[in-house]
Amino acid sequence: MTNIDIQIETLQKRDVEEVAVMLTDTFVSNPAYALIFTGKDNLWDGLFWLFKTTLLLLNQKASVTNVVKDNKSGRIIGVYSLLPPGGVKPEFKTYLQIGLPGFIIKFGLLTLQKMLGMDSYNKQLLTKAINTNEYYYLSMVVVKEEYRGTGIGSFMIKNSIRQLRSEERKCHVIGLTTQLPENVTFYSRLGFQKLNEGKVQYKHDYYYNYTMKLDL
Repeated sequence: MTNIDIQIETLQKRDVEEVAVMLTDTFVSNPAYALIFTGKDNLWDGLFWLFKTTLLLLNQKASVTNVVKDNKSGRIIGVYSLLPPGGVKPEFKTYLQIGLPGFIIKFGLLTLQKMLGMDSYNKQLLTKAINTNEYYYLSMVVVKEEYRGTGIGSFMIKNSIRQLRSEERKCHVIGLTTQLPENVTFYSRLGFQKLNEGKVQYKHDYYYNYTMKLDL
């Protein structure tokens, strides 16, 4: 338990851009994302678009993203998404509404194809490692840098696990992928099991990847 007075609540549409900035600032150094966008400026702008639109798409019909707020300051200091088995499948018209044509004009069709393809590839690796396509998918987990080491990350993930275990659920596994060894250490302490690790190839690019799961 953390000593900071916090609360966990569902993501509100008004907070999407703030959360997208937090995600972008964290994941801009992730080696896998650096393979998608060329140039440092393109990388930050592209990731911001990616996270903003992903948050809007995933939470359009039902909330799958929770945020952690510091009750004293009112600031959002953490976030995580837990997708149901099978994921969330937005309608095609939704992509037009979120500015997909503008993304293609700015970053190119090949960048879009690579971004979508790499996401699909990571999930394929996880599905193969877990040996089932029925699992909850934990993603976009971030705690603001100045709050790391305070127990907030552990608190919000434990809360998510506890909530799943207390309700009727569609399956009994949570899965995730990560490219950072420190994340493996973090999730292992929470009971996750490392399934695979190693350099993987997506088309002509290589990056190091880990797959993990937790049995509920």
